[in-house]
Amino acid sequence: MASYIFRYFEAISLGETIRLLLTAAKVDWTEECPEWPKEKPNQPFGRLPVLIERSADGSPGFVLSESSTIERYLARTYGFLPMDPRGAAVQEQLRDRQIDMIMSFRGHSTVSDSAKEEAYAKFEGLLDKMISIHTDILRENGNTGYSFGSKLSYTDMAMYSFMK
Repeated sequence: MASYIFRYFEAISLGETIRLLLTAAKVDWTEECPEWPKEKPNQPFGRLPVLIERSADGSPGFVLSESSTIERYLARTYGFLPMDPRGAAVQEQLRDRQIDMIMSFRGHSTVSDSAKEEAYAKFEGLLDKMISIHTDILRENGNTGYSFGSKLSYTDMAMYSFMK
């Protein structure tokens, strides 16, 4: 069975859903926090997060970068996304929307004070809409505590991470 090394900063941010997926999959994994920016040139694309999949003998065999790519790889590998392409696409679009919102909110810190209020109000409107959509999804699934079906999904972990 594969095991993993997950490299990221000591922060929730874009690494939390990956941590949740690895934990929910009940696989062997460790986390490394590289000395930054010293280790930047040693990472694919010079960025974090990075996931290193080790083969059964412990040798590194597969390396991925980019949080969304890592998330989707793990979600597909361990059954947190449906096999149906449309069902998977629905869950992936919800996560993409969250990532867009995270990125837009990060950008608000670089604008003038007068523009911050407008940027924050826009973010609140987007957040309200996303929560409304997710509430409808939960309701349509019978208020089971799961977004889709009767087990933990990629969307459930991504939403938890986003709200955290």
